[in-house]
Amino acid sequence: MKQSIKSFVRARNRLSKINRNLLNQSPIDSFCRVEHFNGFDLSQSKQKRILEIGFGDGENLILSALDNPEASYYGIEVYEMGVANILKAIECKEISNANIILGDAIEVLEKNSVEDYFDEILIFFPDPWPKRKHNKRRLISKIFLCDIKKILKNDGVLIIKTDWQEYANEIEQNLKKTFEGYKKSVDKKSNLVTKYEKIALKEKRQITRFETF
Repeated sequence: MKQSIKSFVRARNRLSKINRNLLNQSPIDSFCRVEHFNGFDLSQSKQKRILEIGFGDGENLILSALDNPEASYYGIEVYEMGVANILKAIECKEISNANIILGDAIEVLEKNSVEDYFDEILIFFPDPWPKRKHNKRRLISKIFLCDIKKILKNDGVLIIKTDWQEYANEIEQNLKKTFEGYKKSVDKKSNLVTKYEKIALKEKRQITRFETF
């Protein structure tokens, strides 16, 4: 089922010429724009597949891919600057197990027909769209979670983190409608603290973590 409302608003384009060229003429075969995406690659032979939706600056994805070369990592990000930065890191560090998609995760999942694919799906600090009139833009809807469930393996795990309590309540209600079970906890500090996690901790906001089972 298609979702017509965008979960993001693009800021004014401030990409440098170098970054623009990198996105338009990337030497990395594992990068594509959503308009060229035809579904997740069934030929990937890695033992474990992990997807991170909205990877931001890519720090978590890059370090995870380096630490676990036997796994295959996928990242979806709608903002061009974040994608340009992670492509530079992939090239510089010669990472061969990271696949990057530039585009809206909702559109990516709508174009995909492959099911039962990922062992883990990570969604860390999605935009909470705090103003009531913008709540409809929130990414984690019931429809979106149904699409997520299709691409998770039967024993796969979805992990969501948010530091916005009202959004956490909404996420929990949508999880109840789509998954058989989940664990909810307060995440005080992770092994790897991402950019938005640092901000949440600095501002002393509670981080709620959901993990499906």
